[in-house]
Amino acid sequence: MADKMDPLESVSSMRNIGKKSKKADLSTYVFGKIQPQAIPMEEAVLGSILINKDALPSVIDLLRPDSFYAESHKLIYKAILSLFEKLQPIDLLTVSEELRSKGELEQAGGAFYLVDLTNKIASSANIEHHARIVSQKYIQRELIKISTNTIKDAYEDTTDVFELLDKAEQSLFDVTQNNLKQGAEAMSSLASK
Repeated sequence: MADKMDPLESVSSMRNIGKKSKKADLSTYVFGKIQPQAIPMEEAVLGSILINKDALPSVIDLLRPDSFYAESHKLIYKAILSLFEKLQPIDLLTVSEELRSKGELEQAGGAFYLVDLTNKIASSANIEHHARIVSQKYIQRELIKISTNTIKDAYEDTTDVFELLDKAEQSLFDVTQNNLKQGAEAMSSLASK
């Protein structure tokens, strides 16, 4: 019963969509459920990357910043990728400094949070498995978003159903392509380094 939202609360939440979060979308409020996520897996992936210099290559083809649900994790992963692109070492100090130089260290949870991520990890042995779970949760969120937008548009009398079909099909294709393309691009960049 805790999962169900009172209809009046749902309407109230709908009015405040723009006020609560820039990225809030209709699917967050309509179904009264929390979006699919795996915060402990996100923490495990980031902690593994911070303690093991060989961990990033095993997940770079699976993840991109948007794959992470937590905004702080997106920022940390962006900083990691930025260091990787500059061919700089990736560890607690360099990631912390990269976030600080972008003015994002506090948004990412601060230096203590980075240390906390590494303390939660004993080994990076299962990082690829954890990354796959994070990626699957991201795909689920994208499918919910696409479905919700399609449903919303389908209720509009002015909607051209054939355009709506094309839009839905293109959106689903983009989810597939972006996840496959990301893997191919990451592997080619590794091969060239």
